Amino acid sequence: MSRLRFLPMFVFLCAAVFVSALSAQDIVRSKKLIQLGWDIPNTAYLKQHHGEMQRSSPFDGVMLALDVTAPDGKRYSSQTMMTAQPWDSAWFATAIEDLKACRWTTFTDNFIRVNFTPGEIDWNNDKGWEIFCSKTAICAQIAKEAGLKGLSIDFEPYGKAIFMYSSDSGLSFSEMKQIVRKRGRQWMEAIASKYPDMVLFTLFIGQVNMSAGLDFQPDSILKQRHYGLLPAFFDGMLDAIPPKMSVVDGCEDGYVLNGTDEFNRLALAIQSIGGPAIRLVSPENREKYIRQVRVGFGFYLDMYTNPEGVHYYRGPREGGTRLDRLEENLSAAVAATDEYVWIYGEHRHWWKPNVPNEKAQHWEEAMPGMVQALRFTKNPRDAAKQKLETLRKENRVVNLLKNPEFAESKIVKKQIDDKEVEVLLPANWSTWQDKPLGTFSWDGETNGGSAKATGVKWGCYMQSFNPVKPSEYYYVAIDARQQGTGQIKMGIRWNNAKGEWTRESEDRIFSFEKDLPLIDNRPLPDGWMRAEGIVRIPEGVAVLQVQAGIRDQTTADDAAWFDNAALIRLR
Repeated sequence: MSRLRFLPMFVFLCAAVFVSALSAQDIVRSKKLIQLGWDIPNTAYLKQHHGEMQRSSPFDGVMLALDVTAPDGKRYSSQTMMTAQPWDSAWFATAIEDLKACRWTTFTDNFIRVNFTPGEIDWNNDKGWEIFCSKTAICAQIAKEAGLKGLSIDFEPYGKAIFMYSSDSGLSFSEMKQIVRKRGRQWMEAIASKYPDMVLFTLFIGQVNMSAGLDFQPDSILKQRHYGLLPAFFDGMLDAIPPKMSVVDGCEDGYVLNGTDEFNRLALAIQSIGGPAIRLVSPENREKYIRQVRVGFGFYLDMYTNPEGVHYYRGPREGGTRLDRLEENLSAAVAATDEYVWIYGEHRHWWKPNVPNEKAQHWEEAMPGMVQALRFTKNPRDAAKQKLETLRKENRVVNLLKNPEFAESKIVKKQIDDKEVEVLLPANWSTWQDKPLGTFSWDGETNGGSAKATGVKWGCYMQSFNPVKPSEYYYVAIDARQQGTGQIKMGIRWNNAKGEWTRESEDRIFSFEKDLPLIDNRPLPDGWMRAEGIVRIPEGVAVLQVQAGIRDQTTADDAAWFDNAALIRLR
């Protein structure tokens, strides 16, 4: 049989060591979903509703608006702040109190939304830029004082196209770039003076002009583009960025990306040392770019709920649903991002502070299962733990494996040393091993029945389950006890509809650990360990195979027992 039937153990040991090293350097970050939409909350709404918002939604934070009424009765907002109207920081005392009153639990990463709207300040307007920078600094100070993660920046002016070069300025494109770069530096200095270690979350920045980075003469492209002056502004930001601040390129084009390949390609184009994004950065700022700029993605929910025929529409794959398609693309975005995916929605709502249409549906009502899909995509382990607890409470747990407790046995004829012998094995479980051969057996005296392996150099117990469908989630587990030397793992492999091995790069391996926090709190007998995990069925897979693997048992006294296997469909 194929030597690929059981995955080489050393591959996973090396991978585990590599991941541990990265974690020790604080490079690997948990993935987070940040909410933004037409239902954007202000501080007053958050003070009143933050508890319920955190309990009912799958997010790790929100982008929020600073709204304030000045003493003259006029209303001002961080979403329309690029005007020459000055602000007084004293106006925001109540907003700060609102935010400090919030008890953040799951919303750990919150951002004040700052818009370059309505774009009324010209690049040569020194006084106007002084005012705009002062207002942004107020936002940064509030974010710092209230314990928020930072600012979220939308460079779209929704008014005058300030980042589009015009020859009417009387300046060459090169001359205008120098002025714009000076403003970017001025703006960053104002932010850094108040909150130098914030996360500056831009909805887009370098990504929007990457096509120019592919050209030998980028300026020839940029001077015709809507955001052609944004790279110069970004260069100015990098001139003054403090070393502990990070910038997220939120890649608003993530709205229309489809599939793992497209998300990975865009992430690589932004991150690559020789890629098109970094070519738009001045050489003196490229080291800062590499060190301090992260990849994020925008994800547009309306794509998956809009009616067919509109521009922003993403339909299901054949045989699937639009929810499956949403989950497939969101999984690709989460996998490709450094940390953040911002979830944007317009025509439905998560909460109702500013919903234009009072009859608008909640997102879960518009697409049942969306909340759970977002939870599983972001953090399958936590979502699975919650789902398993619910299933057990409601007595709805269905174990899809046959003879999962190894209580039943069968006599199997095996060819060993050119002789046919009868072997007692667990019913419904098959075995494979490479030579030299050890012993697979059924132990009826341990735990009321268990699988036992002794002296096995390389092999596994295995059971297949079908049919499975792409995008389904399963909880998998098996218990084990070990004696002597050797290595044991639980593996998950895939077959297509023809029974062929497939998606081998997405095979999964789970370790047996004594002290690992468990997803499923079923009791463990003394001396036993559990390997468990969550798997999502890849595209093109029809059969899931569970393997209890053994390697490097060097003597007949080395043994491993397996019991209490589980395969539970979660969604």
